[in-house]
Amino acid sequence: MLLNALTNYLQNQPATTDVAAGAAQAPSAADPIKEKDPAADSGPSLYEVSDRAVMVSAVAADFDVTALKAGELGSFQSRLQEFGLLQGAGLNALGMVHTARAGLSDSDTINAMALIDDAHSTAVSEGASYTRKQQISQLHTLFSNLASARPH
Repeated sequence: MLLNALTNYLQNQPATTDVAAGAAQAPSAADPIKEKDPAADSGPSLYEVSDRAVMVSAVAADFDVTALKAGELGSFQSRLQEFGLLQGAGLNALGMVHTARAGLSDSDTINAMALIDDAHSTAVSEGASYTRKQQISQLHTLFSNLASARPH
């Protein structure tokens, strides 16, 4: 259902601007300098939302990494993998969150963001292996993005 909503959203986005056409319209060094009227600029914005940002927002709408229910951890991981946000290295690091839920009931919550923050600071300060730092760093970045994309 969520995938259908994302597909519909992406299909209804305006067409991307042509970079070559934008470059052709850019003033050259030989053109006289003109004052630009901000009200006259009604063209499309140069800012485009990336597909990854849309996917992160979709996952963040369904899951809160600061209060993730222990029973939702499996579906959270599946959704991240389904959207291509979590691959090998990050998947290995997600094992820390799975380990933290041991002994908790399905209704208990886990602050996965705090767990990954602690692991990230520990890995950097204690000089963990490059592979371990890479795994934790990838998951830390993803969880930070999810936390900031969470609607308030």
